[in-house]
Amino acid sequence: MTTLVLPNVWDDGSAALAGRAGAGAVATTSGGVAWSLGRPDGEGLSVNDMIAAVRRITATVSVPVSADVEGGYGDVAATVRAVIDAGAAGVNIEDSRNGELLPVSAGSA
Repeated sequence: MTTLVLPNVWDDGSAALAGRAGAGAVATTSGGVAWSLGRPDGEGLSVNDMIAAVRRITATVSVPVSADVEGGYGDVAATVRAVIDAGAAGVNIEDSRNGELLPVSAGSA
């Protein structure tokens, strides 16, 4: 069995540290990215600012990056395409809102 450990990073500096420490991959934390830019978690950061942060992080490390992009910023497909274009290898989207699990159909917008 192989275990995958994804250190959560919030900017290019934290990504660089994780990479230097030997991380085989990293993941962004939506809250950490937002807070590091002075915005609240929960899509308090604009989609363009989130994509720019992902781009800075992917440009800093040579390992795969999985990006947490909140609830998808309204247009999940466009957001996922932008994240992949920014260099991410994976994307995760919120599965709940206000503490309630969303139905599977919520992801088929």
